[in-house]
Amino acid sequence: MAVVKNSVEKLETSESSPVPKLDPPNRRWHLFAECVLLVGLLTTFAAHSLLPAWKSLNSEFPNYYLAASLYRERIPLDRIYEWTWFQRQNDHLGVRDGLVSFAPNPPTLILSLVPFTTLKPLTAKRVWLVLNLIFLVTSLWMLHLVTSLTWRRIGLIALLCVLPLHIDFLFGRHYVLILMLICGAYYASSRNRQRTSGALLGTAAAMKLFPALFVILFIWKRNWGAVIGMVLSATAITTLSVLMFGVEVHRVFLNEVLSQASRGDWLGPYALSQNSFITLWSHLFLIEPELNPQPWINSSTLYAMVQAGTVIFLVFFFLLSFRGWERAHSASLQWAALVPLLLLLSTTSGADYSCLLIFTAIVGFDALSATGDKGRGLIFLLLYVVACAPVSGRIAHWFPLSRLLATTWLYLLLLYVARARKVVVGLNWLAAGLVAFAFLTLCNLHTVRNRAEDFGRRLPSRSTGYRSANPVSIGDGVAFTEMQPRKYGAVLLKEETFRDIPMSGDALSIAGAGTITVLYSELTGHQSFITRLPIEEPGSAIETLTEGQEPALSANGKWLAFVREEHGQGSAWLLATDSKDVPLMVLPTTYHVLGVSVTSDGDVIAAAGRVSDPHLFLVRHRTGEVVELTEFLHPARYPSVSPDGRRLAFSRREHGFWHLLIREFATGREQQLTHASCNAVSPSWENSSTLLYATDCGRGIGLSAIARIVLPR
Repeated sequence: MAVVKNSVEKLETSESSPVPKLDPPNRRWHLFAECVLLVGLLTTFAAHSLLPAWKSLNSEFPNYYLAASLYRERIPLDRIYEWTWFQRQNDHLGVRDGLVSFAPNPPTLILSLVPFTTLKPLTAKRVWLVLNLIFLVTSLWMLHLVTSLTWRRIGLIALLCVLPLHIDFLFGRHYVLILMLICGAYYASSRNRQRTSGALLGTAAAMKLFPALFVILFIWKRNWGAVIGMVLSATAITTLSVLMFGVEVHRVFLNEVLSQASRGDWLGPYALSQNSFITLWSHLFLIEPELNPQPWINSSTLYAMVQAGTVIFLVFFFLLSFRGWERAHSASLQWAALVPLLLLLSTTSGADYSCLLIFTAIVGFDALSATGDKGRGLIFLLLYVVACAPVSGRIAHWFPLSRLLATTWLYLLLLYVARARKVVVGLNWLAAGLVAFAFLTLCNLHTVRNRAEDFGRRLPSRSTGYRSANPVSIGDGVAFTEMQPRKYGAVLLKEETFRDIPMSGDALSIAGAGTITVLYSELTGHQSFITRLPIEEPGSAIETLTEGQEPALSANGKWLAFVREEHGQGSAWLLATDSKDVPLMVLPTTYHVLGVSVTSDGDVIAAAGRVSDPHLFLVRHRTGEVVELTEFLHPARYPSVSPDGRRLAFSRREHGFWHLLIREFATGREQQLTHASCNAVSPSWENSSTLLYATDCGRGIGLSAIARIVLPR
């Protein structure tokens, strides 16, 4: 009977053999197509991403390299988040031509570039590119070990991440390194090494913050070993950063940068191309005179509610989808879904963040393939390709949300497949959701309160500049510095007409006074010099006065105060404008001078001390006496004496933001002029009753516009 049974089975197999006989050609065709596509993608990546990156020193790599070089030069890093200060250091060290900035990166990110500062900038970038290739291959190798996919398909899926990989390699960023750490954490978790898994993610979180949201998964699964590993590694890296770079730069990051960057106030806060829900809702519901003059509905309340609802939906749907018993491949789907959740919750999500979707695509596609649902697997890969594809200008104009929508549907598809049972929202979940929604709405309302208070005070601005700052009255116009596409320039605004003031080098700060038509500027190259230029005399030559920076002119034009830095430590100096005498130092570097103002009698008022907590000091010209102005609460900075010498305008930091105040010397009466959760800095007096200042409300950290306020009588 056994022989007969075997014969029957063989006969049935041979009779049903036509389908298998057709498979090998199909497989060969698929193999051929995949190989051709893989070679094409690899060639495109090498020619259009790796080779241009190898030849040029594009931002962002020089930003990280510069910060690490300052540490190597033993220059304190506590002012790296100030745009002009960081640009000045770049010009002095000659790292690159063009603009630099470090915000909103945490100081811990500098650790990864410190070993490269012994090399020239371009050489250092090339070494970093080689390391990035190693990081990428290592990531794919670990995913190969924990999935059933072939090397060919893993490489193909990875290289389909076209735009993010292009940006990350071209600009020398860190997201391939973050990808490797996430892949390593998943590999360690699959081998039940939970503390190692958490430690790798803690390392990623210390460098880029948003991977810290992996703690949601660990706490939800009660994976306390991973939580402990995550906390320990993040603490160790932060401690090393504090020991190397000092406490002060970390204080500044926590007090002044994180509070604003965490709500999306960074580059392009209304640009739909940022692939962020917070940017989308800002674009639709928040007005800004220049960057977003026509929102769909101008309503801070709607913004606060919709943003809170988005966060609640994304997080609660994740938790509900994995509640209760687990299906096959649940762990893989959880990890794969969490990465797009991080991207969707992130407040500053650039295109290169999507490098992390390589992990999601490989792990998620492997899990979907194991379920036998090829249709969903193909849809999943299509969404991944759309989320990572370069988009032409015309398509981006008509479909600006394609990447955001693709990432969202990718996330929802994973949750739909992963759900262990029908999602039922019980009363406890509903109550928790309502409480969380109310709390987040109130937090959002707090961040946008009074945001429009200075919109009506804004001066006209040009669309060609990224940042206007340091306004001063000069003649019957207003001069200010402007961050332009390639440099910092000085601009004169007169009767709503803009005129570029021709200067070589970066004009990082300027000084002027009322009816006096002479402009004093700081021009920066390998050194910083104070220069003088009569702006009402066309063709006049720029006169170089002395080495220094951040000049301030007295109301009568007789005294010029300025700062000189030595290894990042500032001293205050005074110069008579109508004299050939050498400048006089009035405050040494031991005071750590940050900025100055000067009265018509030559008395200097300086902001000095720790960057996170500066105090105001008065230096009397006749006696040289130094008096700390203890009646001014601190942190206080950006002093500016009124033309009559009776009042002082300055900025004081409260709850992480710099607010504009004026104080009468005689009576001590203070008046706060700004109240929004943003920064109002660099005040200067247009006349005895009008102030000019720089404000970044609704624009991004330090990316300020110029405003004018008439003081109440």
